[in-house]
Amino acid sequence: MTRLNQSLLRLLGLSWLCFLVAGLVIRLVFATPNLVVLVDRSYCPLNQWQQVTQTYQTLYRQHQQQRLHLQTIILFSNLGQEVLSPPPAPAVIQNLSTYGRPDPQRQAELQKAYPKAQLLSCHS
Repeated sequence: MTRLNQSLLRLLGLSWLCFLVAGLVIRLVFATPNLVVLVDRSYCPLNQWQQVTQTYQTLYRQHQQQRLHLQTIILFSNLGQEVLSPPPAPAVIQNLSTYGRPDPQRQAELQKAYPKAQLLSCHS
């Protein structure tokens, strides 16, 4: 190979390497945040449950637009909990029946386990 060809190949290789490094840096700097959503599924009047589902729908839309990543959805009440992954469509959450009583202890445990989680609840 001639000296010109070697220089050209070296320049091309370095260009691709710089391109890959720049892509990785951009991905790290502008990474989409991960979010765990805690949904209090204890009994809730229908109009208040609609507010909860509207909030979930907003989060789900942001997930689809890749502005955030819904990592896990945890449904809980005093009768148990359920982990949903991948995140279900908003219609699934909207059609859930609410049951049981609020469980502040379980809620506190989940919030301790997932400190950055977003809580969706119709109870104050």
